[in-house]
Amino acid sequence: MKDFFRSLQYLKRYRVRIGIGMVCVVLIAGIWGGGLGLLLPGAKILVDPEGLHGWVYREFAQDRLNTTLVRKSMRDDRNFYEQHLNSVLEVSGVKKHDKACDLKTGEWVVGRVGPGGQVEPLDDRQMVRYLSQLPLEQASTLSVFDPDSGKFHQVTVQPVEKPTALARAEQKVVIGALTWVHEPQNDAQRLPMFVWLLVLVAVLTLIRGFLTFLQEYLVGTAIARGIMDLRCENYNKVLHLPTTFFSEKGATDAMSRFLQDIGELSRGQNILLGKTLVEPFKAAAVLVVALKLNWQLTLLTVIAGPPAFIMLRKLGKSMHRASKRALQSVSLLLGVLEETLTGIRVVKAYTMEGAERKRFFNVNRQLLKQQYKMERLDAVVGPAIEALGLVFGLVATGLAGYLVFVGSPWFGGKMDPLKFLVWLGTLFALFDPVRKLGKIGPKFQQSDAAAKRIFELLDTTPEKQVKNAPTLGRHCQSIVLENVSFRYPSASDDAVKNVTLTIKAGQSIAFVGANGSGKTTLASMLPRLLDPTAGRILIDGHDISQYSIRSLRRQIGLVTQDTVIFHATIGENIAYGLRRPKQEAVLQAARKAFVDEFTRTLPDGYNTMVGEHGATLSGGQKQRIAIARAVLRDPAILIFDEALSQVDGESEQRIHQTLAEFSKGRTTLMIAHRLQTVLEADLVAVMEQGRITATGRHEQLIESCSAYRALFQNQLQ
Repeated sequence: MKDFFRSLQYLKRYRVRIGIGMVCVVLIAGIWGGGLGLLLPGAKILVDPEGLHGWVYREFAQDRLNTTLVRKSMRDDRNFYEQHLNSVLEVSGVKKHDKACDLKTGEWVVGRVGPGGQVEPLDDRQMVRYLSQLPLEQASTLSVFDPDSGKFHQVTVQPVEKPTALARAEQKVVIGALTWVHEPQNDAQRLPMFVWLLVLVAVLTLIRGFLTFLQEYLVGTAIARGIMDLRCENYNKVLHLPTTFFSEKGATDAMSRFLQDIGELSRGQNILLGKTLVEPFKAAAVLVVALKLNWQLTLLTVIAGPPAFIMLRKLGKSMHRASKRALQSVSLLLGVLEETLTGIRVVKAYTMEGAERKRFFNVNRQLLKQQYKMERLDAVVGPAIEALGLVFGLVATGLAGYLVFVGSPWFGGKMDPLKFLVWLGTLFALFDPVRKLGKIGPKFQQSDAAAKRIFELLDTTPEKQVKNAPTLGRHCQSIVLENVSFRYPSASDDAVKNVTLTIKAGQSIAFVGANGSGKTTLASMLPRLLDPTAGRILIDGHDISQYSIRSLRRQIGLVTQDTVIFHATIGENIAYGLRRPKQEAVLQAARKAFVDEFTRTLPDGYNTMVGEHGATLSGGQKQRIAIARAVLRDPAILIFDEALSQVDGESEQRIHQTLAEFSKGRTTLMIAHRLQTVLEADLVAVMEQGRITATGRHEQLIESCSAYRALFQNQLQ
């Protein structure tokens, strides 16, 4: 889960929102637990004859005597009835640890002993009230009757040693509140108390609803901002990755990580910090209430936790693997879609719809297989946790029933039936958040798998750059390649092998050779789209690897055979790469590249949107825009990779004349497949299998180089 938790660092900037959300969560959990805690007071008001006051006083009295106390009617015992004691407190259980006084099970607490030794008889209501209000630091002597021996004796209630501030506050606040609340004397007087309790529950529910809205909104917006930051950082990283990354991984893999993987990560963060964040706090609040009611039975129930954790851990690992494979399948699916839709003309022209449908089906079926596995793992979690919790819960419930009917000295005697019912309710309330938490465990594993792929991209080594690299001055002397070699990451042989070449400033050189001879690879190393695996490239005597990439590329104009046009206007495509281009300069470059010829016929002129990948333009029109873009850049170095391959013959002649004039004083590298390009070059370099085997003018190479002669006869003419 380290990658998932690593993604949470992007939320640090929005920690105030997250912090407020966390406060809301704690308050929501407190209100949830408090609402459950009101079940027992409500039951006491509604059902139990002793009522709310009697129950609270008895709870404090039991804590003070460290015993379990029950009401004992004296109507059948004449001796006590004559003393106006209709009922007394009977000790039904004594806790074995830290006894506060010497009481035994079965004894009756019948009064208190005054300073002079005189006994003041107290019935059960009076006695619990007296004991609950007795200061914690004060001792007291009680009169106790043992029905087995028929004798009275006295016991001393010991003062509490070093009472905590919480214990003091609890006694003061609760007893004070009860004193303020009118104690009903009959059933009719209980109704207003019950109604006010319902009003309190309604108010707490409204407050909880508002806090839930506030928590989900704040956390949700914080996550959205954090994901936006992560997406921007990944995009910035992609822009600075070497081009070999895309030749090896493919562009659709990076797109999949941006879309599917980041979306999966966002869902995981929302699960952790959004709607599900409150569940562990609710479980903790309910657990506190359950422990307060009966900690022994509650601990017996939560023993199911470790086995459930082990099971979730094993299922989570399987979910992580399945999710990672599913995300990879989504990447393949996007790749098939991108290839099919961008090449739809070829697909239709060659009637390959059936083959493409089959290819898409195979990848889609592979994705479906992983999704089946993920759904199977996700579906088994809920029933498994419920079954495990049910077994332990039933065992604890059975033991609780035994305590209600029989009792046990190990559990403090008999259990109050109403307390048992409320404890059972808290047990079911505890299983709901636990069940939800169990279901989200596998979801975290899915998000972690997505985070792993995202950070794989983020941790990829970017283009090599020297920190605080100096700016490379404008080229004016020479370009030197010294023993330059290059090998693609997945290749077993060098694409360019030990090339040494010197090009003077202002000189034009044409690289010729068969396909795959290394021409484009060699030209790509000059703007550092590729970095040599051996050797170095010098511009004006400076090693370009030690200088700022930006200053290098700003003085290079590049026109490739595969023309790249962006979804923007014609004017914006021409001015691409310049921050504040002058409109007149854009128009002048467009005229030189003969873009103006077709643009002025369009209704919106240079403000015409060209569509995705220049879909509304012909191949020749796109190449003219690319040439105009290079002209506008005013570069010191020009690189043409068969830049006129899609231009018609008449336009080619005119553009050649323009480029010949524009190239004067600029160093020009041309990858040539046409005779005219070669004839205009000052120098021709012949490449075979990654090596430069001959250099010279066209006339020289025709006579001295057989490989060039073969190219001239078979390709250039």
